[in-house]
Amino acid sequence: MIDDEDFTEVQATYRKLTSDLLLSGVSPLLIAGVMTASGLRLYKNHMVREEFLQMLEVIYEEALKDD
Repeated sequence: MIDDEDFTEVQATYRKLTSDLLLSGVSPLLIAGVMTASGLRLYKNHMVREEFLQMLEVIYEEALKDD
């Protein structure tokens, strides 16, 4: 299980990297795309296949909803 300290450290590292990339002129959409794809790859590699596919289905359905 992830503890609060680990979460806080990872979040701070991610925010610093994102900030550095933005300040260097990298597109926010490129950053978001790479991070999303990387996150999904991590989920895929560490989840049972059926759970992963269920999660993707929920993400897809939520993305299609009108606000």
